[in-house]
Amino acid sequence: IWWLILREVRKGFTLVELIIVIAVIALLAAATFVAINPAKRVGDANNAKRWSDITAIADAYNTYVADNSGTSPTTTPDITNGVTYSIATTTGGSTLTICAASTGNPTTTTAFLDLSALVTGGYLGQIPTDPTFSYTGDTYNTGYYFYKESSGKMIVGACETYNTVNVEVTR
Repeated sequence: IWWLILREVRKGFTLVELIIVIAVIALLAAATFVAINPAKRVGDANNAKRWSDITAIADAYNTYVADNSGTSPTTTPDITNGVTYSIATTTGGSTLTICAASTGNPTTTTAFLDLSALVTGGYLGQIPTDPTFSYTGDTYNTGYYFYKESSGKMIVGACETYNTVNVEVTR
């Protein structure tokens, strides 16, 4: 048997054999690329950043409120229960585009929270911004929202998500 194999190797490969090998390698490469799916990886990485950002905001907010005897770190004196606020980077904006809690539907509002006190107080390094959020003419918005229920439960979430995943934390 070894003698037959050696005899075949010495002759070389035919064109058909080379084409078959190249086709098999191409199929394996295509299958690997589909399995890796770079777009999904980027989307999952963006969602991971969103989870990290909103968790940091919620934790910093709660810590600030606990450290300051229940005082909110916003320029808004009282947060109205049942209103979805856009988390903004400054109070300079007049109209912000936000999404409603748990729905992801964009609406225009002037209800925003400037949480810069969390940065100046050392609770956050900076107010995080969603990695893909963008509405034209809306430079103050972060792409994250804040919602407080009448029960006192607070929800911080992201307007943009990948693969319709609901990215929000409740405290």
